[in-house]
Amino acid sequence: MPVEILKELINIPSIYGNEKQIADFVENFIKTENPHLQIHRVNNSIIATTPFDENKQTVALVGHLDTVPGENKYTGKIINGRLYGLGASDMKAGDAVILKIISDLKEKNSKFNLTFIFYEKEEGPYEDNGLKLLISKFSELIKRNDFAFVLEPTDNKIQVGCLGVIHAWFIFKGKRAHSARPWEGDNAIHKGWKLLKTLSEMKPEEYKVGNLSYFEVMNATMVDFKGGRNIIPEEFLINVNYRFTPDKTTKEALKKIEKLAEETETSSLKIWDISPAARPCLDNPILRLFKETFNLPIEAKQAWTDVAQLSEIGVDAVNFGPGQPHQAHQKDEYVEVEKIHTCYHILKEFLLE
Repeated sequence: MPVEILKELINIPSIYGNEKQIADFVENFIKTENPHLQIHRVNNSIIATTPFDENKQTVALVGHLDTVPGENKYTGKIINGRLYGLGASDMKAGDAVILKIISDLKEKNSKFNLTFIFYEKEEGPYEDNGLKLLISKFSELIKRNDFAFVLEPTDNKIQVGCLGVIHAWFIFKGKRAHSARPWEGDNAIHKGWKLLKTLSEMKPEEYKVGNLSYFEVMNATMVDFKGGRNIIPEEFLINVNYRFTPDKTTKEALKKIEKLAEETETSSLKIWDISPAARPCLDNPILRLFKETFNLPIEAKQAWTDVAQLSEIGVDAVNFGPGQPHQAHQKDEYVEVEKIHTCYHILKEFLLE
């Protein structure tokens, strides 16, 4: 059962940037359990595919292998129906379900062509993301999928679409001086008041798709400066975290950031991380069939996940996984065992004959 596989996964340390051991385990598991799959590996990311049948639609199951750093004093223990371990919910439980489906294919046929994707470096900067590298190297192989399940923790709810993300430094320039003689300088911190006032007065902007609502928000999340406690600062930086709704392209979102910089008299702007939004694919026929078959709750994803990367290349994708979202990145992280069984049986019934 997937719970036994999960126990093995959580006993393999795989903090961001340290995924080789768990990738080796996954690759060896696939080769041992289902040698008929074709395997591609790049660094510590893996794609495995069933033989392609042009008469079938193609579905991907996707999961990242890395975790954030964390402590867990109950690793590997099941207590009150909860299996503990770093990454248990985010998202090794989802990986374990995928591996069990791969194992089941030894004895069962699939209703779809299946693509299995395990990748490194999800928990860090977008540019280093392992799925991004796989897409660049195996674009056509991934694009042929008609639909994808990304098994991030959702409590077995279907979460569609996602917000895009921009991180931008708004930089304000001044002139350094002694704080006892401020008239000799130009305080860069004071110049940021207009941006902070504008951000504090912003209201969430709603974007609706059917009965689902996404909310566009913009916030100051970090600051930095050049100076000291008795120095008039010559430079002040405010990081603006912009979460934009799926109706916007990254180009349109960038224009909004640039307009804000101009309106708030920002000296310069530095975009240092940008990730696209994902299309809410409620019209996808495979998703419709899945939802109708199991009558599962469906939600808007008020955050960013890697469904966005798939959506950007034309592959409709949703988050659907057994983990608990509130357990992601928590001390003594756990996953509810029953949720693992439920997710596994749903996907097994949907995907396999």
